[in-house]
Order: sequence, then structure tokens, then C-alpha cells
Amino acid sequence: ADTAQALVDDVFGDWQAPNLPLPELRFSTVSAKAQRSVTAEDTHQSIVMVGYLTPPVKHPAYAGLKLLNTYLGNGLSSRLFVELREKRGLAYDVSAFYPTRLGLSQFVVYLGTAPQNTAVALDLLRYEVERLRDTSLTESELQAAKNKLLGQYALGKQTNAQIAQLQGWYEILGLGTGFDREFQQAVAAVTTEETQAIAQEFFHQAYVSLLGPAEVVSPAAVPS
Repeated sequence: ADTAQALVDDVFGDWQAPNLPLPELRFSTVSAKAQRSVTAEDTHQSIVMVGYLTPPVKHPAYAGLKLLNTYLGNGLSSRLFVELREKRGLAYDVSAFYPTRLGLSQFVVYLGTAPQNTAVALDLLRYEVERLRDTSLTESELQAAKNKLLGQYALGKQTNAQIAQLQGWYEILGLGTGFDREFQQAVAAVTTEETQAIAQEFFHQAYVSLLGPAEVVSPAAVPS
């Protein structure tokens, strides 16, 4: 530690903080609105994406949304992988993501499927997400998601470089280095009732994006 401190002092010791205010971040106003986008391409598979407008990192629902993302689309035991790939054989690739943002973010589920399965894949993707408004996770499902999310979070902090990158990222976002502990505590505290309430608040007004052969994606883009 002393050697590292000496190196930092040697390289950056004469730096002076600029006497300039930080730029003000202005985020566009976005409203949740159901939309459909179609890109016709002569491909061997269709890409089906369903997204929902979701809140930024400082919102109280952030930890719960990270858990729902883990439950639905993180790994071979995730709900989407088991239901759509293992049981139904619909997906080549299926996953979900909810990126950390200072402004509004998006909760997205997606899969790649054979073109003839485009319509049914879209319906099932939406069903798996939106059913969480009416059906809460079980205690065991929630605990499994917590274990996976916190375990992967810990694995991402094994080296000094990884820890420095994460702490620096939190500082840039204005969260402070204490967010490392706060995030883990927030995840551990989420309840099944809270995950259902989050789904009820945010999993509506879906934005659907389809890419694939025109003869399958164009009909699938018409709301049923």
C-alpha cells in the first residue's frame, strides 16, 4: 500500500483541481409509450427484443429491478433460459439486461429464434415479464436471485483493478464509494412483495423491436 501511494504521489502529486464547475447533466424527458420497430433483413434467425422504461440508479426500485433482471435472464438457470430455451426450444440466445444509468434506463429481454417462431417468441417474452405483475416470486426464487446477483458482484471485485474501476465508477455517478456496501444491503433487503410492486409499476407500455425476414417480422409487429 505504501509503495502504491508513493507511485500515485509521484505521478499525480502536482495536479491541481481545476477551478471550474462540473457541467450540468440534462436528461431528455421520456415517457413510457408502447411502440414497435421492425427491421426487415434476410437473416437466418429473428432477433426479438422487448423493453420497458425503468428508473435510474438512485431510485428505490433499482436493487429490485437488478434482482428481477437476474431472475429472468442471468445464466442457465434463469427463468427465460429454462422456459424458452430448455422447455420450448425457441431460443438460440436468450437474456435480459437493466443497465445502471444516472438518467432513465431500460429493462430489456431478448432472444434469437428461428424466423418461423418470431410471433410466439414475442408473445412468450412479454408473458414472462408481465406475469410478474400478477405473480410474485417465491421466497426460494428470490433468494436464489439474491445469491446469484451478490455472488457475481463479489466475483467482479477480486483484483485491485476491478475494485478501483468500480469505486471510480460510483464516484463518477455521484454515488460515493459507500454505495458498494449500500447496494449489497439493498439487494439483501428486497422482499417478494416489493418485486411484484416494481413489476406492476414498470412492466407496461412495452417497446418491441424485431429484426428478421420481412415475411415474419412484419406480421408479428401488428399488436394482437
